[in-house]
Amino acid sequence: MGKTRSQAKLTFLNWLLAFVLSPGILFPAGYLAVYLATNVHLNSSFKKSMSQEFLAATENRYSISVGTMRADLDLRSVTLQQLEFTTEENLPRQTDNRPIPALRIEQLNLCNILFDSTCRQQSVKTITRQILRNKSSGAIARHQ
Repeated sequence: MGKTRSQAKLTFLNWLLAFVLSPGILFPAGYLAVYLATNVHLNSSFKKSMSQEFLAATENRYSISVGTMRADLDLRSVTLQQLEFTTEENLPRQTDNRPIPALRIEQLNLCNILFDSTCRQQSVKTITRQILRNKSSGAIARHQ
């Protein structure tokens, strides 16, 4: 006669498969995948959209360059590193144009930027407004 399921030998491979498919592993693995995908997205097309929004918000007077963007684990804030502001060619250069090494922007909702274009656009606008508010020199006009 054949073995019943309860009599089957527990092998390491069966144990490992059960462990990997358990909810305690699947949920953190899914969240980690969304977190990593969000960070990749922030450093690619999101950064380009933010640069365009910044240029429009300053009426084509200033452009911004961001070294890296990193979402925090809760996906409610983002840290921008190596922010550099440049004046467009037709305007006089600013004397205080030092790069900002890091800027943390809180109270965002980055959870849905991969799935919802409205949420993505709102996040771009919120980050742009916060950058304009936090720029130390008064040279950049603050537009809402």
